[in-house]
Amino acid sequence: MRIWGKELVKGILRRSANAPHVAAAAQYILSQRQAPQFPFYEVPEVAPIRPHASIGKHLRLNLFIPSINAADSFGGIATAVKIFEQLGSIVQGASDVRLRIITDKRLADESVVDLGKWRILDSTDADVRYQVLALENTQAQSIGFSRHDVLVATWWPTAFRAQRLRAWQERSFGPPVPPLIYIVQDFEPAFYPWSSRYAYAETTYLDGGNTIAIFNSMLLRRYFEKRGYSFRSAFHFEPRISSLLKTHLRSSARKERQILLYGRPSSPRNCFEAVCAGVREWAQTSKEAQKWSMVSVGEKHANIPLGNGLEIRSVGKLSVPAYAALLNECSVGISLMLSPHPSYPPLEMAHSGLLTITNSYEEKDLSSWHENIYSIERVTPEEVARGVERCVALFEEDNAVGQRGVSKVPWYLRDDEDEKCLHEVARMIGNRE
Repeated sequence: MRIWGKELVKGILRRSANAPHVAAAAQYILSQRQAPQFPFYEVPEVAPIRPHASIGKHLRLNLFIPSINAADSFGGIATAVKIFEQLGSIVQGASDVRLRIITDKRLADESVVDLGKWRILDSTDADVRYQVLALENTQAQSIGFSRHDVLVATWWPTAFRAQRLRAWQERSFGPPVPPLIYIVQDFEPAFYPWSSRYAYAETTYLDGGNTIAIFNSMLLRRYFEKRGYSFRSAFHFEPRISSLLKTHLRSSARKERQILLYGRPSSPRNCFEAVCAGVREWAQTSKEAQKWSMVSVGEKHANIPLGNGLEIRSVGKLSVPAYAALLNECSVGISLMLSPHPSYPPLEMAHSGLLTITNSYEEKDLSSWHENIYSIERVTPEEVARGVERCVALFEEDNAVGQRGVSKVPWYLRDDEDEKCLHEVARMIGNRE
């Protein structure tokens, strides 16, 4: 480097004491070391999808979900796939339609979709009836969309991206383009502290004029209505037990002194800390505790000592048959959910004959859904411990009490069939100019 060049850089350094990035760049020029790394802040879940115009003439429904891997899937993804396939089946009855699932992960293990029916393809515009497009890097490959593509989202990052894709459709092809179909399964801004993610999640509810919202339960729909969110059209369906799980449940199975916990430490709304604190207090104060064992299902974590020789044994995420086997043998269940969504685990537990402890939340009180559900008003260790002691005492008095519990929501055990609201949604997206 010439002398006058170094002097120029040194002059920049003297004048950039309060501009660290400029100073770092100047230091690099002097030292000829590796270029400085400047911070780049982003929310990776909402990285935009790169579209290109497609000449496809068929109506095509596109479901955006994070993954089709069974290991990544809990109730939300499975429900979205079920609703999507039901909607596609209804639309197919009236027109020639294609279905495409777009995910952010490649298939790595067992899938939540039937791979005998769905084809995993690389081509984004393949003219097949059931296609899965798995892109780990949505910026590396563009995806074809036409004016006939209907976008279906669930979980806020997929809706955030789909709303921008729909705006691109309108700019590229002109109106009208189909409304976004949004399968809303929780109030998802509450998954985060007040933050960029909170703001982004809430914005997916604010573009309601272009959105058909399908809510997972009337409880959740009312929660949104009370807060002033409105949509082009709004529908709801009620949760139902998985047909596969139902086939593995045994109403006459012998119940053991075993407590089943829904353990998902990475999901704050499931209040796992409060669950652990509550059962620890119960284990250390109850005269019955030594007779009982505890098992945690949902997400693998280290076994948790409770004192007095007791522990919570973690088995993680299980296959449906293995989960059903636990439901058949356990007699008490605990599943908390700080959310307006009803949540699947407490309903599965109660309808499988477990005396089930959960919590109420605003208008949600699942004790009105099943006789086996004991709903605590406050999420505290003391309330959880009292709930456990109550359920254990009932079982000790009569070990068949949970199996005689009666459901107050007969639709929950109904055999799988198309949700009635989807016929109206199908009419709205099928009857377009």
